Amino acid sequence: MAEKKKVLVADDDQGINLLLVNTLLKKFDVHSSFSGKETLSKCEEHHFDLVLLDVNLGDIDGREVCKTLKNDSEGKPPLIIFISGDQDQENIIRCFENGADDFIGKPFSPVQVMTKVEALLKYDVMIDNLQSQSQELTSLVTTTMSQASSYGSSLQMVKQLNHANSESEIAQTVFNFLASQGLHAALYLKDNKHSTCFDQASSVCSPIVKEVFELTHNKQRIKNLGTRLMVSDQHCSILVLDPPKEDEEAYGIFIDIITVVIEAVEARFIGFLREQELRSLNKELSLVISQINQDVEQVRKDKQSLMDDIIMQIGLSFHKLDLTIDQEEYFTKLMEQTLLSHDENNNVLMTLQERLQTLVNEMKTLLT
Repeated sequence: MAEKKKVLVADDDQGINLLLVNTLLKKFDVHSSFSGKETLSKCEEHHFDLVLLDVNLGDIDGREVCKTLKNDSEGKPPLIIFISGDQDQENIIRCFENGADDFIGKPFSPVQVMTKVEALLKYDVMIDNLQSQSQELTSLVTTTMSQASSYGSSLQMVKQLNHANSESEIAQTVFNFLASQGLHAALYLKDNKHSTCFDQASSVCSPIVKEVFELTHNKQRIKNLGTRLMVSDQHCSILVLDPPKEDEEAYGIFIDIITVVIEAVEARFIGFLREQELRSLNKELSLVISQINQDVEQVRKDKQSLMDDIIMQIGLSFHKLDLTIDQEEYFTKLMEQTLLSHDENNNVLMTLQERLQTLVNEMKTLLT
């Protein structure tokens, strides 16, 4: 039987602490603490897989506790889920800046807590597996591009982006380049209909990274988020997890390069969206042309049928050499009906021509 994951509940409210412990006790090895100092002490004594951490612990701000656990833990630091009644965007971002992995707002339900904890632990296992699988590829990419200069590599990356034919290929091209520079990042792409988030190390973005992208995307060209850096354009954002801020010269070069990268990603993603629209229009145009062929053939058959009918009617009247008034009216009405039918067929062609012209105009707009 697999060993239970070890979880620490850190909340100074005894009622909430007990509720959380009872909620998780059936599936996890649960411990509890009621202050910041006690939380840090227990984390030194035990290795916890996950900590449910209240933002307001009384003696120490929960965000400072989180920062300490993430920076000072021996081995792998625990996953941190913050619990707070303050669900303001600024508070969520501050929690993220200090190392939070997820966030639960108060009031909460036991089902919500259990779902969040299980999902984050499952996500952590998946990340470990994916990181192990991608380690060999990352090492190969880093070795291959290590001899290229930063600026030369960025130009090569722009060239490779032009051959990326999907969102995942765009992301992988950017990640390969950043890996060659010793950087790790996440990429966010957004159009009018949907958004997509990619993580360099694990492919799948964590829930809180997605939320931070949604909150900060395109709000500011370059935004510092603690030790991280967010660079945005209209349709894309890059979150660099380890920018070289301590080295002023290296950081200046990095800013120049990441600016080129975000502009190149923006241009390629816009091109990719236009290509998708053009493919859709091309498909519609093919259907319209096919319909035109069918309608033209039908018009030809209808006209032939009308002419055959007129000839037959006239032939039946040949034995009457002296036309009466009734006969004249008959032939007049016959010709009028024929002309009306012909006009209706012409209207069909005009409608199809208008549809074609509309599609052509849309394609011209996309290409300008």
